[in-house]
Amino acid sequence: MRIGIGGEQVEVPDDLGAALLAGLSGERLVEPPQACDFGSLVDLVARTSRLIQHLAVFREVAMSRADAVGAYSNRSALAAAAAMSASQLGRVLEGHGLPRDRRSGGVNLVSAFRTADDGILHLAAEPDVAGLPSFTLPFTPAERATEPTEYAGRELTFYYRPQVPIAVADLGRSAGYTLRHAGQGLIACVTEPVFDALFGDPRLDPTRPNGR
Repeated sequence: MRIGIGGEQVEVPDDLGAALLAGLSGERLVEPPQACDFGSLVDLVARTSRLIQHLAVFREVAMSRADAVGAYSNRSALAAAAAMSASQLGRVLEGHGLPRDRRSGGVNLVSAFRTADDGILHLAAEPDVAGLPSFTLPFTPAERATEPTEYAGRELTFYYRPQVPIAVADLGRSAGYTLRHAGQGLIACVTEPVFDALFGDPRLDPTRPNGR
């Protein structure tokens, strides 16, 4: 079965295509697969697992972007849409750098970075980052970028403003992606200019080597 969306087509097993159609149509009845030989069923399981993994990441990013829309996002409605309890939703959003309690928290917001090998500061002037806290990470974009980035494999020092209220952070398309420094126990969101400079045309990366 070939499925086409937006001019692109992909070949999928008939069973998976039928399951996708049923899921998108909101059907609750799950029909068993028609394939009966071991190899075909194992391939179907593998394809379905990859799809579930991708959709799970996609859902988390959509949830985090919905929550970052503004200071008055309705988390009750978001939890209901995600079929999650309030505590589950809080843990997911916290994993994406968003505060569990909107009334008391903000986000660590990366607004500039420096390439460690040449010392060049990007997206800001030196006075703009004077006194700002920072952390250094090797940049490993994996499959997130659509083409090789000039920063791949390089050590980058990121400068951030701590606990910026979501209402003024304006995360936009960068919501859902975070940088993590395990040594400092730090999770930081990034501004759209930083996100675009690092990745160009943004895509989801289910492997998330150094961020979510």
